[in-house]
Amino acid sequence: MSYRIGVDIGGTFTDFSVLDQNGKAFLWKEDSDPVFPAQAIQRGLKAVARELGHTTEEFLKKVSLFVHGTTIATNLLIQRNGPRIGLLCTEGFRDILYTRDAFKPDRYNLRMPYPEPLVDRYLRLGVKERVNKDGDIVTALDEEGVRDAAKTMREAGVSSVAVAFLWSIANPTHEHRAAEILREELPNVPVLCAVDILPEIREWERTSAAVLSAYMLPGVSSYLRELESSLQESGYGRGPLIMQINGGVASVSEILRKPVNVLASGPAAAPAVATHIGASRDMEDIVVIDMGGTSLDVCLLRGGRPAMSREISVDMQPIGVPGVEVLSVGAGGGSIAWVDSGGALRVGPQSAGSRPGPAAYDAGGTEPTVTDANIVLGYLDPEAFLGGRRVLRDDLSQAALERVGGKVGLNALEAAAGVVRIVNANMVAAIQAVSVQRGIDIRKYALMSGGGAGGLHAVALARELRVPHVIIPREAGTLCAFGMTVTDVRYDETGVCHTYSDNPDVDEVNQILTSLADSLRAKLRAEGFTDEKIRIEFFADARYSGQVHQLTIPVPYAEKVTGSQIAEAVENFHSEHKSQYTYNRPTIAVEFLHWRVTGIGLAGSRTAIGKNEPSTPPKRGSRLAYDFGSRSLVETAVYHMDDLAPGSSFVGPAIIQSSTTTVIIGAGDKLSVDPDYALAVDVNVDI
Repeated sequence: MSYRIGVDIGGTFTDFSVLDQNGKAFLWKEDSDPVFPAQAIQRGLKAVARELGHTTEEFLKKVSLFVHGTTIATNLLIQRNGPRIGLLCTEGFRDILYTRDAFKPDRYNLRMPYPEPLVDRYLRLGVKERVNKDGDIVTALDEEGVRDAAKTMREAGVSSVAVAFLWSIANPTHEHRAAEILREELPNVPVLCAVDILPEIREWERTSAAVLSAYMLPGVSSYLRELESSLQESGYGRGPLIMQINGGVASVSEILRKPVNVLASGPAAAPAVATHIGASRDMEDIVVIDMGGTSLDVCLLRGGRPAMSREISVDMQPIGVPGVEVLSVGAGGGSIAWVDSGGALRVGPQSAGSRPGPAAYDAGGTEPTVTDANIVLGYLDPEAFLGGRRVLRDDLSQAALERVGGKVGLNALEAAAGVVRIVNANMVAAIQAVSVQRGIDIRKYALMSGGGAGGLHAVALARELRVPHVIIPREAGTLCAFGMTVTDVRYDETGVCHTYSDNPDVDEVNQILTSLADSLRAKLRAEGFTDEKIRIEFFADARYSGQVHQLTIPVPYAEKVTGSQIAEAVENFHSEHKSQYTYNRPTIAVEFLHWRVTGIGLAGSRTAIGKNEPSTPPKRGSRLAYDFGSRSLVETAVYHMDDLAPGSSFVGPAIIQSSTTTVIIGAGDKLSVDPDYALAVDVNVDI
């Protein structure tokens, strides 16, 4: 027996999804450790191995793939507890990180605080050099100036250095030479070049990506190398693959080459599940929600592909690289209910996390949370949480809701119902932000729910949004961890060729695309992928002349790119521009800026399929649960996920329990179990 493992560290739980060679999944949740995150992984692996009847070493020897999504890089940025770093830049441009692009993220907010710089100004050092936009060297690199800068950085005790020169994308000679000198002068300090991280125009974004990478590298390197060493010594024998923000996975060495790719890596795995599940259903348009203990993550799958963005930022710092577009809001099971100064009941964004956690955890938390509200409403069984591994204190939930409810004249039950209504409204607003507000008719989509808390709210959200169909994978409780087991290996590279559609430089474009494609294909072959398991995709960044922002559009793949592929890319641009902005200008030439190549190593997929035989599953009893229609507690049937086989069906109201999640089916909603064991709910949107 061989296994694939996905491990996702969240703010409350660290999720484990183990997929055996027959496609059967085993799911596990372990409390996250915000101080020593690797310890939660070690505890979880030991527990998973025990549950599967192995020692940890025996289990890891049977593992063929270990994929990990980590929050350590994001936490370093948000908490600003990274190391002291240096920036070497073109003389006169040391303040590009301060001036940015002259716009505030919220330009009408007069009280918006300026983001704290990642590099102290005295360590942003300029050096004489100049390359023009055509790549010609105008001013030679002052190598002694680089050595003087290195001396200053050495005396300041920097832990890493970013190098970002003007127009290095046109000619990287100066950047690479400066990096060589810095490595000579600072032998134990890593040096990263902006042209290697983000070879694109716009110096602020390029510099930001390099600085972010340098800021994260020491902490990320230490953590990943420790994990890699632990796995090698424990039986796995090699390092993990790491989830990237672009929705694919890569080796530790590749991540350390471009550390910015590991930002927000965990949530990027959710669309992989939607792609995986949608493919077997001919379903290409899906809104994916992942509700954990701390936050709700929302993303869209359009035409079978996750929505991608180049405008992603973390703590107001642009990361530059393209990533899966995920909107995160503070609406999780641990989100705290409170009363504002105006006497209104509010929920989040503050979270109780895993420590102390909701009041029901009896670990020191006293504030009422969404989890406490779901207990009071009868949706969560206090004795079945995490499969019975933890017994919750419903009396503490009751007391917490009574305290907050008393401030607004509500009893505990009414307050709990109010908390759930409010958090649902917050989540509906988040879903609409990535769909309705962009002109997308969400009613034509399916909603796929994941996360430990997602099933408690998914059907209610769909009803509010008028979405008629909900899919809840059997692995929903550990959605992102499961997504990592079915995620492809993916690498992205970029080349620059500024040209126009009315007279494109076809030879230069073809040279860039084929060169990058050959490089990525060789890299994937070295990782064990055969040509049949390698897919190459081309894209281009394009805009109408004079526009500030561009769109990334697909370019038809061909071994030799010709004018016909570029012409089709132009049509793709006009179509996408009209879709996003409601108009286009087909008579105007399109300006191309960057040419992108994606190399994908196709991972194995789940193969377990059950026979679809109609049946009514056995009930595990019933209990009183809140009905929002009648505003009262009603007797509600309780089922267990393990009893649901392909073909099983029933009509709600009902509660479905498992060791990693709970699903609420509303009155009049019909649930059926698909051949891949996913729960499919036809929502009664007319209620």
